Amino acid sequence: HADNPLVQHRGEPGTHDMVLARELFSALKEGRETRVPEYDKSSFNGQGDRVPSSQWTTINGPSKRKIQVVIFEGWCVGFRSLSEEDVEKKWKAPSTTLRNHRLEDLLFVNERLKEYDVVNDCFDAFIHIDAEETGYVYEWRQEQETVLRREKGTGMSREEVVRFVDGYYPAYELFTQALG
Repeated sequence: HADNPLVQHRGEPGTHDMVLARELFSALKEGRETRVPEYDKSSFNGQGDRVPSSQWTTINGPSKRKIQVVIFEGWCVGFRSLSEEDVEKKWKAPSTTLRNHRLEDLLFVNERLKEYDVVNDCFDAFIHIDAEETGYVYEWRQEQETVLRREKGTGMSREEVVRFVDGYYPAYELFTQALG
């Protein structure tokens, strides 16, 4: 999908390994031994990547206590796809970033979001903590990158952070209203 700028870097639905997510949550639910994927946001100059699977933590092993509670925090958690009509209405309405994208690109992300239901449907409880203003995500990401540059010597520049957040900000405009 080289022509869809929304899926050229991690963030939007369609950029996550949902096969791995399904396998992980199935193993957790069934109490099977599994490795928990880990992510390094500082990889590739702040673009991020998974750490090698050999470095993932193994849980639910034969000599270990079974995991009883999982707290899962992350991007897209709880988001649910919308009807095509609702996506188009939001695209046509005043917004921060939606009109910067083609409707078909937003519809592609919306369609990929359906794959996340398999994870969202596993939750016994869901807590959504919302920011007073979604625009804060730009500041928060700048803070994260400042820490990464200080601690690991690599990270995105201010301009790269703005481009990065611009790439997933449309999901805030499309999907967070239903969480409230």
